[in-house]
Amino acid sequence: MSLLVSVTLDAGTEGGTGQGLVSWFGTALSWPLGELLEREREGAVESLATTLMCEGAERREFALARGEWDAIRAELARGPETADVLVFYSGAERPTVHVHSSSILVKRPNAEVQLFFLGDEAARAADAAFCAALVSFLVSALNPVNPAFGRVCAGEPITERANLDSVLGRKVRRSVAQARQWLRGYAWVTVCPAELTAALGGANALERSGAFHRVVPLASGGTLLQATETLAGFSDDAMRRTFETLAPVLPAGVPQVDPAHPQVRFVPQDAARFAGGGRC
Repeated sequence: MSLLVSVTLDAGTEGGTGQGLVSWFGTALSWPLGELLEREREGAVESLATTLMCEGAERREFALARGEWDAIRAELARGPETADVLVFYSGAERPTVHVHSSSILVKRPNAEVQLFFLGDEAARAADAAFCAALVSFLVSALNPVNPAFGRVCAGEPITERANLDSVLGRKVRRSVAQARQWLRGYAWVTVCPAELTAALGGANALERSGAFHRVVPLASGGTLLQATETLAGFSDDAMRRTFETLAPVLPAGVPQVDPAHPQVRFVPQDAARFAGGGRC
């Protein structure tokens, strides 16, 4: 099972997209990468860090375990088209953790920053301590950022497409361009931008709704909404509570299963059915 943390950065990102990338990768360097990079020095794991500034440019490689963070930080601040840090257990064919950013699909100045767990960590969806660490990572990475959207989900496609992009047939670039007008989707953790938090009555109103295990206002704008204590506990009922609470800022339309991605989770109802919901 895969576990995906994905956040949309846009022109409203505090300090620009480049600073958002620096915060994302810099926070990941502490957790979850810190302990793994220590193990690389012991030969237990291998890592690869790269940036690509634009199509046709030379791909640069960095050795984080040898202390080259300052060099990759400078590259990230310039807003590369893609950036990646992959950590493999020695001899493994796929990474256990992958930190990623790309502007290819969402189009500059936007970027999608992601954290994938593909190994043993992805199986910890029922581990309350691990889930708390995930949320703490997001809060730390996003406090200086003012994100446009974010989500955490398990067992769903690793892609820039949010769940409503798939089931409402929305183009990713349009979804990203409108992310501060209509929420791109919802998940176990949903990051709601400042503009839509205000439209929902503010963080206090969202906490009073009772739909969420935890509501965290972000320092530079936006709110993190954690539906249940653990990812494994994100039941269909919990998803429906999230959907109904966020319906006023969700795009209208009757969702349908995407045959290419049948594992995408969603509530099979039009947000417009709910009071004030499904603006279009």
